[in-house]
Amino acid sequence: MPKGGAKIGEHVLFGKYRLCRKLGAGRSGNVFLAWHTELEEYRAVKIVPKTMADYETFRKEALFLKTLRHPGIPLVYDVEEDLTNSYLIEEYLEGESLYALVKRLGSLSMKTAAEIGIQVCRLIQFMNTADNPILYLDLQPKNLLVCNGAVRLIDFDHAQYAEDVTAFGERYGTIGFAAPEQYRGEPLDCRTDVYAIGALLYYMCRGEPPGNGFCLGDRSGTWELDRIIRGCMAAEKDGRYQNAGKVEQALCELKTVLSEKHAIESLTIVFAGARPGIGTTHAAFGISTFLTRNGYPALYQEEYDTDAVRLFMRNTKARPDGAGVFHIGSLHIRPYYGRTVKMPYRYFPIIIKDIGTAWQGQETLPEADFFVLVCGGKWWETARTLAASRYFLSRGRCILLFNHMSEDLRMKLPDDLKGVPCFYLPFFANPLKEDRDAAACFREIMTTGTGGMKTWERKKRRRGFWTRRPGS
Repeated sequence: MPKGGAKIGEHVLFGKYRLCRKLGAGRSGNVFLAWHTELEEYRAVKIVPKTMADYETFRKEALFLKTLRHPGIPLVYDVEEDLTNSYLIEEYLEGESLYALVKRLGSLSMKTAAEIGIQVCRLIQFMNTADNPILYLDLQPKNLLVCNGAVRLIDFDHAQYAEDVTAFGERYGTIGFAAPEQYRGEPLDCRTDVYAIGALLYYMCRGEPPGNGFCLGDRSGTWELDRIIRGCMAAEKDGRYQNAGKVEQALCELKTVLSEKHAIESLTIVFAGARPGIGTTHAAFGISTFLTRNGYPALYQEEYDTDAVRLFMRNTKARPDGAGVFHIGSLHIRPYYGRTVKMPYRYFPIIIKDIGTAWQGQETLPEADFFVLVCGGKWWETARTLAASRYFLSRGRCILLFNHMSEDLRMKLPDDLKGVPCFYLPFFANPLKEDRDAAACFREIMTTGTGGMKTWERKKRRRGFWTRRPGS
């Protein structure tokens, strides 16, 4: 059963739509998940009372959706009514709102924000240039769904035909995303939607909507995107990009620059644990999320049977795609399905393979560009750590990642291991969320593992994160 709100009692509409649960409530009515009993498919049913003051808005929304045909806009299958309500039967979209996604992750990488922004621009440009142009006028995170990477636009309550927008009075939109002219009673046009695109880009990269007197250039590493945001959010319409197509072009150019700037060859990184319970899966989840958030889509691949990943999937109530991959925020997970199960191939530039402690007693290991051994450095863990380190060092490039360690507990490595890179993983509770200290650690691991930096100096403590020169 897809995710949704509270269950409701048995209720069948028009002899074929069995209501399953309430999905949410909007300004004009309630939305329910329904099961089409004849076609055996889910539908979204928006129920609007005829007594609603703005009932004509519902009829207008239904008309928009019936006339617009775009992959990013939900299909309308039917419009029904009875004595008390009207019903809009729509395609059921299973995804996460952009608002929920950013709230959960804190913010998105510049590359991810650009990719989502490009899709939003195409949707808005499609509407603004239709045979009878439509202005959306309420572009905000709760009205966008991210469905396996595809962006879908919902809730057309504020949308209006461009030629009629003045006749229907004020269109305020959502505070923080609505253009200034929506509050000044000035004429609205496609540049009003362009302003909201800029506000969305700001929101994705900073995790909060732009307030009054918002500041650009206040976050390092985002100046390329800030230039585009500034071109969208000028106070006067003449100072903005003149349509969403121009914004899309700028974002595509930015995406190309980012791809060239951060190009990386396909990599396979194998994570292993010196002992059970040392945090191998947690660390592998963390670096997978870090890489994806920074523009390098990574797949976490479980290489042995364990309850940990299975329970994680069950608790998140996630569902796999056609290739057996679960997508939870920036984390892409392929659980262990057994050696005989053949799943469809899905390309990821980076594969993170988690072998846990299954390497013990094995003659062969998965092929890897480099190994990361998660280990402990306390005195009672010394023997296991040294034995495991020598094992992986004899089989390829190896990095030691000490977990559950404080800064004053440092293992002194013997002479034959002094050249092995060592890192100390800071505590981070949730591998799905961005953590500055963990990100710094993962960045150094990737730099070292890919040969991007031959030596590095011991650094002062940076909020709990340490690196050290090999052998120090």
